[in-house]
Amino acid sequence: MPERNTRRVRGFTMVELLTTIALLSMLLAILLPAVQSARETARRSRCAGNLRQIGLASLHYHDAKKALPPGLTQERINSELQGHSAFYFLLPFLEEKAVFDQMDARVPRNNVTPVAGTKAAAPLPILVCPSDVFAAGNPYEATDGNRYGVTSYRANGGSRPVAATEATNDGTFMATGSQARRAATAAAGQVVRLAHITDGAAKTLLFAETSHADEGFDTFSAMGLNGGQPIAHWSRWYPGGEDSGLGHVMCGAFAPIKYETPFRHGEPGAPATPSAWAIHQDRRLGAIGSQHRMGANGVFADGSVRLLEESMEQTVLTLICRRADGQQIANLP
Repeated sequence: MPERNTRRVRGFTMVELLTTIALLSMLLAILLPAVQSARETARRSRCAGNLRQIGLASLHYHDAKKALPPGLTQERINSELQGHSAFYFLLPFLEEKAVFDQMDARVPRNNVTPVAGTKAAAPLPILVCPSDVFAAGNPYEATDGNRYGVTSYRANGGSRPVAATEATNDGTFMATGSQARRAATAAAGQVVRLAHITDGAAKTLLFAETSHADEGFDTFSAMGLNGGQPIAHWSRWYPGGEDSGLGHVMCGAFAPIKYETPFRHGEPGAPATPSAWAIHQDRRLGAIGSQHRMGANGVFADGSVRLLEESMEQTVLTLICRRADGQQIANLP
């Protein structure tokens, strides 16, 4: 009769099991930030690639048209202020000619639609930073039932891009047309040629990214300010008309990089009236920012893409947003 194997298989003791779990938890705690950092680095790199393509598209448009596109056209059509955005003009140069061909060149408001995926409701991946946050999706549905494709990127409108009647028109893009609005002291809106960028193409911004997450801003929207639109809705690549269009497609130096609303509606020190809030709205809507660490990406008029660091002084940011102030820039990254 064969002998039985009476050896017992030894399992983990409770102490050994707990020790193993603790070691695995420590290892996960060490590795997780590295994985998250690697993912964010990849997202920031993809964002920089998007901006590089937008910058090159602008330069190709310039080669074809002998000027950069308008930031926003403003004309009175059918008793309504209507217009095309810079992104509309760039569509054929961003390999989006199919969307461009759907759109009405003469009546911009005909391009606003409730039909997702068409005209102004077309979601264009090249216009979205993968780190940006759009709570209502892309496209999102507005209160009037129309849908809008979103953009994380905005055209450089100079030292103050919004509101329309405060626009300084000293950047590389601005409102143009017979009904174009501007600050009383600003020059009339025009399309900009590279020859107009006398401060140097490598030192003048074309486009930069913006962030669409700001809880403080949204508390004011919830009270009916900002047209009732949360910050994620101030993101239309094709607004279609009205003065508010500048708040969707223009950025500049009126606020520091990565500026967010520093208070919530109703708390001590917060503006208590619409007129007191207005300047804070303008700062936030035109602010360059991102969900990246350290700063936000920007593409310059020479086609180069650089990180605009959060620590950049606002005076330096103003210099790179103005196209022809004649001042030297020190410490530009």
